[in-house]
This record gives sequence, C-alpha cells and structure tokens, in this order.
Amino acid sequence: MTGLLLLNKPTEMRSTKCVELVRNKLGRKTKVGHGGTLDSTASGLLIILIGAATRLSNFVMDMPKSYETVACLGVETSTDDASGEIIRRNGCKNIKEKDIDLALPSFLGWRMQAPPDISAVHVDGRRAHELAREGHDVHIEKKPVFFAFSSRTSEISDDCKVSFRINCRKGTYIRSFVRDMGQILGCGAHVSELKRLSCGPFELDNALDAALLEEISKEDLAKKVIPLESVCPAAASYLCGEEEAERLISGQHISLHRLKRENFARYSSTSGNMIVRSEKIFSICKFKDHGKSYDLLPAVNIINDRSN
Repeated sequence: MTGLLLLNKPTEMRSTKCVELVRNKLGRKTKVGHGGTLDSTASGLLIILIGAATRLSNFVMDMPKSYETVACLGVETSTDDASGEIIRRNGCKNIKEKDIDLALPSFLGWRMQAPPDISAVHVDGRRAHELAREGHDVHIEKKPVFFAFSSRTSEISDDCKVSFRINCRKGTYIRSFVRDMGQILGCGAHVSELKRLSCGPFELDNALDAALLEEISKEDLAKKVIPLESVCPAAASYLCGEEEAERLISGQHISLHRLKRENFARYSSTSGNMIVRSEKIFSICKFKDHGKSYDLLPAVNIINDRSN
C-alpha cells in the first residue's frame, strides 16, 4: 500500500500517536510516516505518508500551509501558547483592532523569525525544548520565514482574544507570529488555539477524524488512502515515456523538452522541485540549467513494481 492519508488531528493527541495508530491498523510491516507534525496543543490537518510515500516527507513538508489561530493578548507564557506557565500579565485594554491591522503588513513576505524556546529546533545537537526544560538558557538564531497572507478575522473579545488567518511557508512558527505581534503591540500575547487548515492542495475538510482511528476497520481505512498523484498540483508535473523512466530509475538526468507537461504548480514551494511520472515511476526531480539545455535530475524515485 502506497499513498497519503489526510487526518484531522484533535488537540491533546500527539502527531506520533496518529502515526502509531495508523501503523497498528494497517500492519506493523507497513511503512508509515508524516508530512509535518502538529503540536499536541494544535489541531487540524495532519498528512500521513504510507508505504513508499514516506519518501515524499520533505516534499510534503515544503508545501505552503494555512492556519487559523486565536491569540490571547496581554498574557505571555513560557511556551508562547496556552500549555506554558504564565510569565507576564499586561492586559490589553489600550489595544484596538486598528493597532493590529497596522502591524499586520510588517509580517508579509520574507522576515527573520526566532522559533519558540520550547520547540523541536536543534541547538548544539539537541532539541531546544529538551534544553529549556532542563533549565538551560536557550538561544535560538533567527531564521528567514515567509508569510504569503495574514489577516485579522475577528474583533478583540472582552477576554482579550482575537483571531487570525495565516498562509505561510515551511519553518514558520505561528506561536512566534503571535508572540511577535504581542511585542509590537506592547502587551505581549500567546496562542490560545491553533488549527492547520490546509497544506498545498490538501484541505482539512477532506480529512478523516483521527479520533476514529481506533474503531475504523483496516479495509475502510485503506479506502481513505489517496494516490501519489494527488500531490501533483504542488509542483510543475510532467509525463515521461519509457526511455526517460528508465533513465530516472538509473539515476540519470533527462531532458525537459522530451517530456509532456501535465500541469503548472498551483501550490508551489520554495524548493523548485518538479514531478515526473509514468506508469512505472513517480519522481521528484531537481531542475538543472546548463545554458543551452534544461535537464531534470531525480532526487526521489518511487518505482511502481506492478506497472507490468
């Protein structure tokens, strides 16, 4: 079995637990991975990769994502979300919606962002959250992240909460977005709720409730698995013939002009990867510009042994 499974992860369920439940249901010999985890305090779309599709992990994680988040203004926490200890209370009585709207444009495009101290980022070979919880001072370097869209979607409530819709690229922390917004406003803030709505062409509305994993049958779960071709809108994709397929399988480059374009990228990532496929192979390729020719070199090959 090879393909992708879209899950709607509830809060308090770990992403690794979802992977384990799917593996137990499909059989321990089945390879099961993910296309980017969610914090246990977050909910929403979790993409499970099955069989040879586990090799697409980096490709899926690089897809653009959209989130819905609720920020609690005036309260800062140790984790930048509601799971941490409160470290400062400032209130939000003086904050107006127009203050937020004026600050939002500064988050568009590329910007430098520091991940939360309690995060999976590696610092000196260890996870930042491990060091922080051991009492070490954690210094995480800022890194470039990209915001394609950010919008306030509610008024500020009586309990100082306000909602946002955010479209961003790989590596962006919504907890850091809310923390930084609080700093700009001068009141501090943390994430109260967070939900992933989409990842590339995949939408939360089409996902299976992860809470049903323990009771669904293996057969019914298998019917929810979607094919590799479902990722094609995430990159420019091309169809190839027998000769090109054999060259890709051998790890050799192929000429772009010999391929038939299938579609343009509608949810393109920053990696510039392309997809080349046939009945025999599904390949993630790197683009090579040689000046007079344009070639594609395979980075990940998934071979269909049943094509014959």
